[in-house]
Amino acid sequence: MELQALQQECMACRRCGLCETRHSVVFGQGAAHAEVMLVGEGPGANEDEQGLPFVGKSGQLLDHYLEAIDLSRDKNVYIANIVKCRPPQNRDPLPEESAACMPWLRQQFQLIRPKIVVCLGRVAAQRMLDP
Repeated sequence: MELQALQQECMACRRCGLCETRHSVVFGQGAAHAEVMLVGEGPGANEDEQGLPFVGKSGQLLDHYLEAIDLSRDKNVYIANIVKCRPPQNRDPLPEESAACMPWLRQQFQLIRPKIVVCLGRVAAQRMLDP
């Protein structure tokens, strides 16, 4: 399976209740064979509206910092989230919501095969490193 096919499947996802309140599924964005993969907790309001990860003010700052070390979404970085739909009121994703989305993220890892994975924030780190 290719990344685009996986994304198309994910766009129709109804595995948890977050699908009821989303505007967009925020699958991920970046180079299909990126060396670096950044993983956040979930989409915010801007991301939900645009369907892309990290596009608000924090995303602009992230892009600026990536550029400073010769990284970009266009050539060698892929950005995804633990959950693909925005939790209401920007709350932390519930464990069952994270569990429902984790297969999507695992398949993204299998297809992209990054050399470096960076967890962006507490929730992403806890879900990724959960013993």
